[in-house]
Amino acid sequence: MPIRMIKPSDGGSFKTTIEERFDPSDDHVVELISMNDYNGISSMDGKPYTNLMWHFRIFDADGIAFMSVEEEAAYDFVEWSTMSLVKAKQVAKAREWASALLGHELTDAECEALADDFDGALVGKRALASWKLEEDKKNGGKKLKFALLRPIPPRMRKASAPAPVPAPVAVPVNGAATAPQPIRESAAERRARLEAELASMEDEVADEKDLPF
Repeated sequence: MPIRMIKPSDGGSFKTTIEERFDPSDDHVVELISMNDYNGISSMDGKPYTNLMWHFRIFDADGIAFMSVEEEAAYDFVEWSTMSLVKAKQVAKAREWASALLGHELTDAECEALADDFDGALVGKRALASWKLEEDKKNGGKKLKFALLRPIPPRMRKASAPAPVPAPVAVPVNGAATAPQPIRESAAERRARLEAELASMEDEVADEKDLPF
């Protein structure tokens, strides 16, 4: 018997909770992890629509990702936008958030170029988020939303940069890790190096004798 999955049009949701130490009154660095489109049916007119789901990680001041209470994993914060990059009376959310992640306000020409590979240009980028809590009319309670997403200020960029990935440690077949071996120079290489250092020292002494003080 085939397994019947719950369709988006059937309703239903799975809700995760961010850990208690998260304070929505603070600003936090967020990183875009992935994007995907969502096809649904409007409850107002029954017409199909497509929205864009933005999946973010949220980081504290020490660069540690907030965790989900229900899962042993980083909290997956999801925001929604339409597929539009139009700037008219109001800037489309997707354009506003893309500008924040890329660090500057996007021009129409840049949006035209980004449109064909939107997630490829944005996934892995970071921005600074302020928050608001809205009534969740569908599921009850409150839901977390962006109040504002903006570029990370220059003073924070170094601290908010992703941690460097450590170099892999060579592990032989028997599983015992070995320390990196120093590079040994030949006798000829050592002689050439010492002669170059001696010549450099002699040049520095000569330069000091010529100083006018």
